[in-house]
Amino acid sequence: MRGICFDLWNTLVFTDAHPRPIQTLAYAFELEQRPHWRQVLERAMMTRRLPGIGAAIDAIGSETGKSPAGGWTRRDLILMWGAASNQNRLYPDALPTLKTLGRCGGMGLSLGIISNTQSFDLDFLRRDGLEPFMDVICLSCDLGVLKPDPAIYRHAAGQMGLEPAQILMVGDSLMDDVKGADRAGMNGVLLDRSGANATGAPAIRTLSELPGLITSWDP
Repeated sequence: MRGICFDLWNTLVFTDAHPRPIQTLAYAFELEQRPHWRQVLERAMMTRRLPGIGAAIDAIGSETGKSPAGGWTRRDLILMWGAASNQNRLYPDALPTLKTLGRCGGMGLSLGIISNTQSFDLDFLRRDGLEPFMDVICLSCDLGVLKPDPAIYRHAAGQMGLEPAQILMVGDSLMDDVKGADRAGMNGVLLDRSGANATGAPAIRTLSELPGLITSWDP
């Protein structure tokens, strides 16, 4: 194993805000009953660069043919998103684990992020110290491709100068971060902070378990 790629949201970072912003957008656009509502939102607002949440709301409206409803206005959603963005937090185990794994740490691995995410309100990547640890940051808004499309994992591998089989993908989504990575030729590990994993996939409860897992890794 020569490289580790991480999902961003709910793996390295969480939003300590209620209501949760993505779920609120789904509710406002009457998507929450659709089986694939998250993919609808991601396709609308996370596959190209947008200047801010206002433009993202407009893009969701164009994608769905709907206007905000359920008591939410466009202005309400902008304010909601801004308040939630101010509550983005790193998990306590994120930076210590990256320090151990990375090139400046004891294990000397190449590190990267592969994330389905918007192009705005990501200033915390630098502010909170994630960016300096990363050799590669591959975001869907820059590539126009969403996980679990194999192209986004293969792009990351190419940027890291590694074969996909030399990289471990770590994230909280079985579909995006384990199965998607596996289809691209990477290894995948599920980060299951709740301990509810019943999928049979390789899993860890905290990022702090990663160094030991990699040392004993036997795919």
